[in-house]
Amino acid sequence: MNNTVKTDILYPESEFLLVVEAKQQGMPAAAWAEENRAFLKAAILRHRGVILRGFDCDRNGFSATAKALEPEAIDYRGGIGPRTLVAPEVYNSTELPPKHSLAQHHEMAYNAYWPMQILFFCEEPPEEGGATTLCDARRLYESLPTSLRDKFLHHGLKYVRNYTKDTPYRSIQETFGTTDPQWITEFCKKNGVQAEWHGENRLTLTQRAPAVRAHPETGTPAFFNTLVLWHYTYWSKLLGSFTGTMSSAAQGEVWQNAFYGDGTPIEDSVVADILALYEEQEVSIEWKKNDVLYFDNMLASHGRLPFAGRRKILASFRSPRYAAQSA
Repeated sequence: MNNTVKTDILYPESEFLLVVEAKQQGMPAAAWAEENRAFLKAAILRHRGVILRGFDCDRNGFSATAKALEPEAIDYRGGIGPRTLVAPEVYNSTELPPKHSLAQHHEMAYNAYWPMQILFFCEEPPEEGGATTLCDARRLYESLPTSLRDKFLHHGLKYVRNYTKDTPYRSIQETFGTTDPQWITEFCKKNGVQAEWHGENRLTLTQRAPAVRAHPETGTPAFFNTLVLWHYTYWSKLLGSFTGTMSSAAQGEVWQNAFYGDGTPIEDSVVADILALYEEQEVSIEWKKNDVLYFDNMLASHGRLPFAGRRKILASFRSPRYAAQSA
């Protein structure tokens, strides 16, 4: 790294989020990131994330930046987020109605593989609100009551998705890129997902994952899951924002839900307590045009605050990590 940039820690009391700002106009983000890759990779381990600010970047430049830092992109088939590919290995961010916040979660933590690193790009800053929020997964883990932490360590989590022709958010076609039952069943089997068909247009997916995982480089435990985002108490508040949804349904029939790993329901009060911890500890990133956020998906969860007006944040999911590597 040279004197073409200046650095600052956004939240110095916890050494959370390093801001690297270009001193000169017109510096390409991709070229600088490639030249300083070792520095940036070390920085996200120490600070959980890095914001590149003031660099020259567009969506194709963002694609190149992501590839320079983390050469391998993840296969997003089977993911729950509604996304559209907008550039090579670049997607739009989650298309949740703007009046809602997006709960803290770790991308694809429910899966047998997940991205170790994530990059976001601010193509168009929000007009009002719309900050991306991050939370330190190690701090969150340490904040859990010991009895609850032990319960999650012992049982893990069970994630269930139910697809019907009226499913909100993301259809079978959008999830897998096909509706072919044989292909989907084989894909799920390879990835540790139980697929159960109930006729042509109804599909139940069940998968189990730990609630806590140790980071492969630091060795420290992190509360690494998508529990709040999947739980019925969270989704029941959002269903009315989607057209054609089931306004009232038993928990077993809703779009998605999370349980303890033995299949018993997770108490609503537990989800509320965890959500409160997230909201207490999360920090906000107020976007500026062309910002690039690069962070470790196992060290930091992410979410989004409500917004009004226009907002365009793009995403790239990198460096797949497989559960077998963490066994």
